[in-house]
Amino acid sequence: MKRPFLGMQGKIMLLAVPFIVIFVGLLSLVTLEREKGFALENAMQQAIGIARSAGLLFTNARIYEEMGMMDSAGISDYLEFFMADRMQQEPRIRAFMVINPQGQVLAHSDVALYGLVDSGQDTQQALHTKTMQAARRKTAQGQEYLAVRVPLAIGSKFWGVCGIDFSLEKMHADIRALQQEIIIVGAVFLFFSLPVIWLGGRHFVRPVRRLTQAINAITVRGDVHTPLPALPARDDEIGTLQTSFFWMITRLRAAEEQRQKDIEGIVQTAKLATVGQLASGVAHEINNPLGGVILCFNNLVEGGMDENMRRQHEQVITQGLEKIRVIVKELLHFARPAPLEIGEADVQTLFAHCLALAEYPLTRQGVRVLREIEPNLPAVRLDAAKMGQVLVNLLLNAAQAFETQGADAAGKAVLLRACRDGERLCLMVADTGKGISSDHAAHIFDPFFTTKAPDKGTGLGLAVSRNIVVQHGGTLTLELGAPQAEGIVFGGAVFAIRIPFSKAG
Repeated sequence: MKRPFLGMQGKIMLLAVPFIVIFVGLLSLVTLEREKGFALENAMQQAIGIARSAGLLFTNARIYEEMGMMDSAGISDYLEFFMADRMQQEPRIRAFMVINPQGQVLAHSDVALYGLVDSGQDTQQALHTKTMQAARRKTAQGQEYLAVRVPLAIGSKFWGVCGIDFSLEKMHADIRALQQEIIIVGAVFLFFSLPVIWLGGRHFVRPVRRLTQAINAITVRGDVHTPLPALPARDDEIGTLQTSFFWMITRLRAAEEQRQKDIEGIVQTAKLATVGQLASGVAHEINNPLGGVILCFNNLVEGGMDENMRRQHEQVITQGLEKIRVIVKELLHFARPAPLEIGEADVQTLFAHCLALAEYPLTRQGVRVLREIEPNLPAVRLDAAKMGQVLVNLLLNAAQAFETQGADAAGKAVLLRACRDGERLCLMVADTGKGISSDHAAHIFDPFFTTKAPDKGTGLGLAVSRNIVVQHGGTLTLELGAPQAEGIVFGGAVFAIRIPFSKAG
């Protein structure tokens, strides 16, 4: 069985790794966005707190000025000192300012802006609405900051606006550092999670792999009697699957054993039926040489012959007994029940054995036998005895067909052909009879189907023959067409046996 390109363990990895990457990515994104929000809110609170505390001090300074406790120069010095000190304490303050109600700059961290009118949107809106304004802005260089404007007022008394520009660059730097930390942590988590996922997948897949190997051991070899590995007992779904599998194998083994017994019984029945058909021919073949042996033996006993004649009689006796021995040996070889014994076979020898057994029925019907064997055929592995039974059965069927059809002796011929058919050996048995009708052709391989008289056949011959060929990994089919040999067209029944050359025993 071909193994899949990616097993369950690999599929678990392919499923888990993207899930972890997506999960870690979403979690990191949510965490980063939340931290951004927290950082921005914290920066906003800090900026507003600084602006409000400064605004409170600036308001008190203006009150002191109006009460005559401080002059304008003192106020300016105070504001400049406070701004410089505060900006030194908080480097994120990029600009500090105090604007009078007319929008004129009273104090600024940039001395070049003293006395100018601040027409900025945030300042003007704070002056007009006399409410605090806070917004995110960007410089011309793209740097982001918070513009906070706090009104300097007590009740209905309004002295202007205190404003700061609070840089967000440190916040963005912290966010970038956090982002890098999250990426590093996610990568480290993914790196260490891969072995865990691999080992976890291996732990869960191991019992399935063991069961798969046990199944493959049977499916690849095609033998339910293949020993199964000992699998540990489990109380989960895989354990239920193992139990079901072992139960199924037990039932299959019992069924296979019964099937083999039934097949052997049918094969033996068909073989005995064929042996019965051969018995008359074998008896005739034995009687002929046996009569000569008896005659020569009596002549030798009576004596009165010269040395040359005596040697001729002895030779006749020896040849006759040898022929009887060969015939009996072939018959026993054909009839003995035996399991499939695969070995390299010679087609020439196989044909010779088959014709020796079927010689008498074919000769009695006056059937001419033609043999064609393609040269340089590769070796084929088969059970010569079982395959000989198939060929003899086909030859006897041809002889009986000629007997019932009453064909002219001159037109009776059978073709035994062996040739290459791709990667298979093709053994063909064809005759010049009338063939098989289309109605009968669909059923000729069915067990107990026969068109012969009750005392002529059992209907098992072709069924058993097909089963034997299938055991060899081949096919037995009734072919269409009419092969030719030596100018004779074999347009009757044409049977073809095809067996793979590479079939191993």
